Amino acid sequence: MADASPEWGEWGPAIRVRIDHAPVWTFARAVKDDNPVYASVEAATDAGFDAVPVPPTFTFVMAHSGAFPDLQRPEFTGRLMPEESGLPSDGYSRTGLYLHGEQHFEYHRQPTVGDVLEGRMRVSKPMPKQSSRGTMEMTLIQTRWTDLDGEPVVTEQIVSLFLPGG
Repeated sequence: MADASPEWGEWGPAIRVRIDHAPVWTFARAVKDDNPVYASVEAATDAGFDAVPVPPTFTFVMAHSGAFPDLQRPEFTGRLMPEESGLPSDGYSRTGLYLHGEQHFEYHRQPTVGDVLEGRMRVSKPMPKQSSRGTMEMTLIQTRWTDLDGEPVVTEQIVSLFLPGG
């Protein structure tokens, strides 16, 4: 993690996602998690859940399968990343080596199938860090998922590393 507190950019536009059962079950199978709570409402309720829970880290990918147009606010821009993030719009167009560093998830409550969540992302200013290969840039990307009443559900943080000329 960063040695000092990062200087954060503004929160980006909100994206709304409905968690559907098929992507949850597909994700669980893709990460080789055969726990029956992801496949069956009955198994989930027998295990004490109110609905089918999502596997750990599912919130990182859910915007790719549940951000239906009819859920979005009128001002939605079609992307979660803030326009003024300083990162290329495709995320990787600069010449160099990009690395996915640490990733952290803080669960405020268990997301489940049927939830409609709203996410916003913010990006830190790049922080120079010395490495054995020279100076690299470390950028933190944080996404906050809430329910539609604004109550926190999951906070994600990714450490992205970039080594110019990599």
